[in-house]
Amino acid sequence: MIRTTKYLATFVKLFVLMSPIAASAQWTNHYQKLDDFGHHVYLEQHELPILAHGITDPAPSPNGKHIAFSSKGWLWLLDTDSGIATQLTNAEGADSRPRWSADGKYIAFVRDYSYDTAVVIKEIKTDKETVINSSAIELDPEFSGDGLSLYYTSGKSGSLEIYRRDIISGTEQKLTALPQVVRNTRRVANKNAIVYLHGSGAHRVLKKRDFTTGNDDIVQAQTLTYHLTSDTHPSQDLIVYSAPIDNNYHLFTMDLNDTRVSQRLSDGDSFALTPAFSADGNDIYYVTLDENRQFKLMKTPTHGGKHSEVQIQKWEHAAPTGTLRLSLFDENDQAITARVSIKSEDGHPVASPTSATFDDPQSGRNYFYIDATERFILPTGNYTIEAVHGPMSPVVTTKARVRKAKTVEQDITIKSLWDSQAAGYTSADFHVHLNGDGHHRATHKDALMQMKGENLNYLAPMSWNRWERKIDKPIVGKQTIDGQHTIVQGQEVRSHFHGHVGLLSVKEPFAPWFFGPSNPALGDTNLSNADVFEYANKVGAFGTYVHPIAKDGDPFTKEAINSIGLELLADGILQPKMGLEIVCAWTSSLGTSEVWYRLLNIGRPVAGISGTDGWIDFHRTPAVGTARAYIRSSTEGESDDPVVAGAIAGRSFLSTGPALVFALKNGAKPGDVTPGGTQEFSLTIASASTLEKVEIIVNGEVVQTLEAIDAGDTKSYNGQVKLPEGGWVAARAFSAQQRQDSWPTMHARPFAHSSPIWIKQIGSTDESASKAAAQDLLLGINAAQTRAKIAYGKRDMPKLYKRFEDARRVLQALDR
Repeated sequence: MIRTTKYLATFVKLFVLMSPIAASAQWTNHYQKLDDFGHHVYLEQHELPILAHGITDPAPSPNGKHIAFSSKGWLWLLDTDSGIATQLTNAEGADSRPRWSADGKYIAFVRDYSYDTAVVIKEIKTDKETVINSSAIELDPEFSGDGLSLYYTSGKSGSLEIYRRDIISGTEQKLTALPQVVRNTRRVANKNAIVYLHGSGAHRVLKKRDFTTGNDDIVQAQTLTYHLTSDTHPSQDLIVYSAPIDNNYHLFTMDLNDTRVSQRLSDGDSFALTPAFSADGNDIYYVTLDENRQFKLMKTPTHGGKHSEVQIQKWEHAAPTGTLRLSLFDENDQAITARVSIKSEDGHPVASPTSATFDDPQSGRNYFYIDATERFILPTGNYTIEAVHGPMSPVVTTKARVRKAKTVEQDITIKSLWDSQAAGYTSADFHVHLNGDGHHRATHKDALMQMKGENLNYLAPMSWNRWERKIDKPIVGKQTIDGQHTIVQGQEVRSHFHGHVGLLSVKEPFAPWFFGPSNPALGDTNLSNADVFEYANKVGAFGTYVHPIAKDGDPFTKEAINSIGLELLADGILQPKMGLEIVCAWTSSLGTSEVWYRLLNIGRPVAGISGTDGWIDFHRTPAVGTARAYIRSSTEGESDDPVVAGAIAGRSFLSTGPALVFALKNGAKPGDVTPGGTQEFSLTIASASTLEKVEIIVNGEVVQTLEAIDAGDTKSYNGQVKLPEGGWVAARAFSAQQRQDSWPTMHARPFAHSSPIWIKQIGSTDESASKAAAQDLLLGINAAQTRAKIAYGKRDMPKLYKRFEDARRVLQALDR
């Protein structure tokens, strides 16, 4: 057996402390924050329940006659003989993860209110519910063998830990004190023991806690394996668990008395999740996805054999049902794909019957995409429907009443404030991920559905690493075109402490996929992001720094300077061609702009880039195009891809929603060159959200403040601006405060910023602005080198330190 070591604890600490964004100020958490978890989006995505129309979380009853499961946000009981599924719960929240008491009289489960979760114990015969809840997250109940106690997970201590609760008295005992995530408790048959999941940093392990001996041993170890869940056999020392091989998830069984050997039960292109033993232990139930990313219930013999689907013959709802037929149109009466959110009068969310259902981690809404029309079978009652078609369309809200055995037809027309394509722009999101170990394994086809729903033309999913697993490595460089929609698969080099680098227009992935002091040292440690850019320049790819600055404000202050990615500044100073992700779902556009301004002020034409950093396969994720660039494509430039070439040339504006078209009346647009002196400008803004700040920027300084714009308005501005002899001019607009609900965008701060118009020539500078920027950048380089020396200690890193010295020499020359 593997025991927890001092190395593991040290590695976890480094992993948390050295991540480039320990916690984001733009998005921190929708559910109560844990004290020991930095990227809370990953916790909410991977550890909290999922809402789906299909079947999830199977739990066979102790007598073998029923299977409890979750579907449509309710619990159901499937009669295994008749195939009839009967609705068991009917609450406002979404219910999931059921577990039975040994006598079959009770079911415990998780109830998700979209801002908090609770554990509920339900008596089957009487429907009486006992709710166990705190202000923190509660998860994953499991009855003790005698039925007197309940194991469950709670975050009330600031960390997700297992508690044992006396069901009658309500007294509790905290059983674990481990970092980050402890959940998925399962009792071991005929023993005073449990098996549970512990996830911390890069590690995900299954542990066995023997209460008699006091041993707490690792029985299965993985790295960043978010679907590593298990169940225990009803009578033997046997577990079944789901674990990955590359992008697949397979079922394995393991003898707890000899953990060196496991048996794989699934083959081929498997995606087997949440396994559970049958009452007699002879079979294993689990769920997988169909071609529409709907979950279905499967069954296979415990000792190996055929996998078959468990069919539902009839669904018996708790209330009468009717049909809602929803159709979506644009202002020209053309059928469109759109993003839709539906809730019942009591707040219960509706899941999509034909595609994946998502959760907006900013506002808490559930949403999905409808291609032209969709049919829903729903309990009778009133429903609120919200629909949008990308960030330029104000939210359309309507009501529908579903009547028993009737069909209600509901047509929704969605109007757009601004037509990007008619204006000559391509909308692009340069940073998402197709698959990141989410519940809805995805293809380019799935991404296209979401692009159409968000009115997005161009998408660059980035394949990434999970240490030994290279997620989507085989499709790096793949291109998919469907009409006005293009997908080009790129790569993210997750060098963590050094700063993550995205590669656009790359055909073969750069290796190694990960390095840095917080990553396992599996080879030469003398590595730098300079290697990544050297490779990009060699193969015709374009390197961009992604999700750079977490918080608003000036990152060059003493308090904030260590938040800048380790090599970002050095590469911005030394690289002739580099992108910087100004707009991202998780980071600060205002804080990142301050870094951008310094680099522009020393004459470096760093391209402003936008990327949501969302996931097509996640269920708790912002929509693709939440962060987007609007680009005037170019057939000439530093890329064979006209959209990427336009982005590199700065022929763009960057946005979390608003349209912002800035130009000088001498014909100069972003990416172009203008003479200095007094110039007339024009600015047009269209925004579905109120923007209190509208500003003209020259060399990083606000030189004019213009009138605010209200939600749903389009406004044109005209004026004059006095330009110096060198540098750049741009326009920006944004909301004065972050907002929890900014729909149609899912970003906390509606924001738009034009790329610069250069004065006299690309890369020109204003002497005073250049000198001031060089001084700040020198502070950043020195701080980065200090951090590197602390992190790497005595390890020889000549490539990295030479990089800092080369950047320092450039800046010192500018500061004379």
